[in-house]
Amino acid sequence: MKNKFKYLVKYSLKKKIDTKWFKIVNVLLLILLVFLVNMDYLINLFGGDFEDKEKIVVVDEVGSYDTFKTYFNSLAKEMESEEYEIILDNSIIKQEDKIDDEVVVVLKKSDTNYLEGEIISFDTISRTTYEMVVNTMNVVKSELVLKTSGLTQEEITSLSSPVEISEKILNEEAQDNTTKQNVGSIVTTVLIVPFFILIVTMVQMLGAEINDEKTSRGMEIIISSVPAKTHFLSKVVAAISYVLIQGILLLIYMGIAMFLRSILSSASTIASSGMFSQIITMLSDAGIFTLLARGSVILIILFIASFIAYAIVASVLASMTTNIEDFQQLQTPLMIIMMVGYYVALMAVMFDGSIFIEILAYIPLLSVMIAPPLYLIGEISLVGLGISTLLTVIASYLLYEYGLRIYKVGILNYSSSKLWRKMFKSLKNKE
Repeated sequence: MKNKFKYLVKYSLKKKIDTKWFKIVNVLLLILLVFLVNMDYLINLFGGDFEDKEKIVVVDEVGSYDTFKTYFNSLAKEMESEEYEIILDNSIIKQEDKIDDEVVVVLKKSDTNYLEGEIISFDTISRTTYEMVVNTMNVVKSELVLKTSGLTQEEITSLSSPVEISEKILNEEAQDNTTKQNVGSIVTTVLIVPFFILIVTMVQMLGAEINDEKTSRGMEIIISSVPAKTHFLSKVVAAISYVLIQGILLLIYMGIAMFLRSILSSASTIASSGMFSQIITMLSDAGIFTLLARGSVILIILFIASFIAYAIVASVLASMTTNIEDFQQLQTPLMIIMMVGYYVALMAVMFDGSIFIEILAYIPLLSVMIAPPLYLIGEISLVGLGISTLLTVIASYLLYEYGLRIYKVGILNYSSSKLWRKMFKSLKNKE
């Protein structure tokens, strides 16, 4: 019997993996991950202007270029932006036809208002850049006014220098809210989206495989050779093996992408403060990697137990249908559960401290998409994550016990009439 079970698992797994489609998809996944992780380097490699700074060209007719540059750079620093380059070029105003990517700022004398300004650009500029230029012009104007007031140079410098502002927020939770939202969005995307895709793929494959065996009448031959329980377990084990193999491949692809990034970073002049590096730094500062290390075992068990639960439900539903069209309809509740879990995970950070969302984190099938993000952003403890995992393991066992009863009846059922009545009746039969 063990040999038959192994054969069924290998046969089912081979049908999923030994296909051109599986190989093509994995090649595309590898290319996609390499591109996403190294996007800044690849854009630069192919001549993109990913890291090009926006050029602000100043035409200075009042002798205040140094003031303009100093204050504009201080504004950019406050906004943590290094995307601007300030240069002086009084001749560019005579060559407007050559203005392309530059933003030209003209500082003109005014007999009535001390200073007049003009902003020239080929295309519209961002609102942020516009406001920074206007604020800087106001400072230049203030300095010109102060120069006629008889004040010393030190007093003028002191009065025209930007105000130093420090921010103090008494509510620590509010202070960390923005960072928590950013971290939560990244964690949800990295952890939950791959799981969601793998679950959908697994459910569709199980439905297609079981219905194909029933449609071709091959199911009768299989069940005459092995018990329904063995066939049921082989489908579940093959499905779990598939998602684990695909998950490991995704980790390998990510490792390749990170390795290529390390090579490109050593050979490139791009600053190490790129978007990807900033994300890693933010996650590290938030303690995400420490929490992952502490809860890694529990998280792995939670994901595997959830895969098993979804595989059991998908196999049971597929056994009660006679074609893939019926299965698509019958699996709708399962898809709704997954969508609810996915969107609740996305909203978890927005509704900080929501008791309702925390309760959902302990409900099997939903918990795998809600509990990990909540744990990593500090909404539930490691103990809470452990309880959620334990409940999922118990639910998987119960789904197997009662799902097997339905599977035994449904696997040789070729009629769609009184489907639900047959399912509930089969639940009462222990064997």
